[in-house]
Amino acid sequence: MKKIYMISRVILVVITFIIFNIMIINEDSSWLILPFFFSLVVFLVSFPSTFISKVFIKIGDRLDKRILKILYYIIILPALMIFLFSGICCIIGFLYERYPSSDDFASVLGQGLLFLFLSVASLVCIIIPYIQTLLILFLRRFIKEKEKNKVLRKEQ
Repeated sequence: MKKIYMISRVILVVITFIIFNIMIINEDSSWLILPFFFSLVVFLVSFPSTFISKVFIKIGDRLDKRILKILYYIIILPALMIFLFSGICCIIGFLYERYPSSDDFASVLGQGLLFLFLSVASLVCIIIPYIQTLLILFLRRFIKEKEKNKVLRKEQ
């Protein structure tokens, strides 16, 4: 199982790097550090998210029927994440409303970019356990089939 989680971490980092490179394709060179930075963040967040992913998988494995598992992974978990992300954005927005802003455009822009950065970082921290859970489920099925094929080959 440790091998599967390490493979999922590598896949998450590669996906993050590709997505952020696509996002900043038309930006200037000062933005080139973002894919590396967020890839590092995803890699570091993937270690504590392993525990959350294990809880998600344990709950999903307890469900008896296949339709309940599909509903759990496709509807319930994403709805929970949307609710959590909305709450975090509301808290961040509430804190920024309380923080006084100046009339200077540069400081207002800096505050806006900080809000955007905190929002994206919180989204990454919320979505990583879910994506890792889906990757683990896929890899677990793929590796089980691969091991089953090895056993069949040895028997022949």
